[in-house]
Amino acid sequence: MATTTVEGLKSAASARATFWARLRQGLGIVFESRVATVGLAIALFWLLIAFVSLFWTPYPPNAQMFGQNLPPNSVNWLGTDHMGRDLVSRLMAGTQVILLKTRVPVGDKTIPIPVGVALWGVIGSLAFGTLLGVNAAYRGGTTDQVSMQVLDALIAFPQIVLYLVVISALGQGDLVVILAITVTGAPGVARLARSLTLDIKTRDYVRAAETRGESKWFIMLREILPNARGPLLVDAMLRVGYAIFAIGTLGFLGIGLPPPDPDWGSMVNEARRYIFSSPWSVIWPSLAIASLVISLNLFADGLREELARYQK
Repeated sequence: MATTTVEGLKSAASARATFWARLRQGLGIVFESRVATVGLAIALFWLLIAFVSLFWTPYPPNAQMFGQNLPPNSVNWLGTDHMGRDLVSRLMAGTQVILLKTRVPVGDKTIPIPVGVALWGVIGSLAFGTLLGVNAAYRGGTTDQVSMQVLDALIAFPQIVLYLVVISALGQGDLVVILAITVTGAPGVARLARSLTLDIKTRDYVRAAETRGESKWFIMLREILPNARGPLLVDAMLRVGYAIFAIGTLGFLGIGLPPPDPDWGSMVNEARRYIFSSPWSVIWPSLAIASLVISLNLFADGLREELARYQK
């Protein structure tokens, strides 16, 4: 009994050591790329802002406490909007719905759950698209043909049209936006997963698993998917930026995330009527969207280059 306990402790310690070693290796790959490091720093800055906004903002984000369309000053660091609301507070609150929380309707109330709308949308498209692409490529034949035809039909539609179709059919809401991002992102992920699977399924270790008599789902999930995760994760980083931009676009069109929490796209939409008399209300949320999307693209591009060099 004592021997079993000691062996269990050693196994747990070895697993922890392996985890930290992999973490250090992964961070080392990121920091070897200046592009990826800069992108990660900017993204972490916005993530920190989102965490801080959960507990503190300079003023209530929706409170009309000041003069309308004030320029940046010592009290309102970025100025105020056309309703006298503090722009710093609204920008901070806007990061929550993108990165940290999703509002789920339960009866007449909404309950926030962890992880933001953009991340849930990318997770959904990554999960659905990966399973569809890997399954289609590994099974081949009719399954591959039918799956790819459906995906090609979805890709043929402009993304904004798919967004409008989903939201028009289901109404506004955080979960509807997540579904729209999933539907529009899954075809691209599936095509990438399919191309990776077509290459990986010819490898010797896949042939060995087939010879052992393993099931197709075991081979797809345990042999193929782990060896395809690198490019898929890099692609997911890029898609987080696309999702954030999509949320901003929908908010600007007035069909995105519903109030009361502000999102950056709706802030631009509300302030565009006053752009010539008070451009600050448009500039700051636009810069926030641009900086976060660009940072994620920089991080993904730098990481992809380093992974390609590391694999060589």
